[in-house]
Amino acid sequence: MRYINVSRQQPAPPPPPPVTAESDDLDMDEAEIELPVDIARKGDFLIILAPMIGAKNEDINITVNNDILYIHKLARYPEEEVDNNYVRECHWDSIAREIQLPVSVDPEAARASLQDGVLKITLPIINNQRTRIIKIR
Repeated sequence: MRYINVSRQQPAPPPPPPVTAESDDLDMDEAEIELPVDIARKGDFLIILAPMIGAKNEDINITVNNDILYIHKLARYPEEEVDNNYVRECHWDSIAREIQLPVSVDPEAARASLQDGVLKITLPIINNQRTRIIKIR
């Protein structure tokens, strides 16, 4: 039986090279990144939640048109200067999402809030939906 001494200290590996445009494995311009959302119904309201870490109210545009919700967040890279980036995994570019809503809503009574990096959109559901059967002639 052979024993291996795992307590022996090995020299620390050198730090990884800085991230540069030439060394990026993933080109963020080509990556398909969608704004993640949660959509739920609470009573007579549709509730949409979306993470907006680091965003300010003026960075976010929200539009509802014909039961399609459009959310757009402008780019805001943290302004801290660094000598080298060793890892850059966070997406700091502009991001948007277009969502076909599952029910009809009243855009005039919509509300939105941004708290602790979470965007909450509250849309009143229109209950007077009517279904019409169309006969072929």
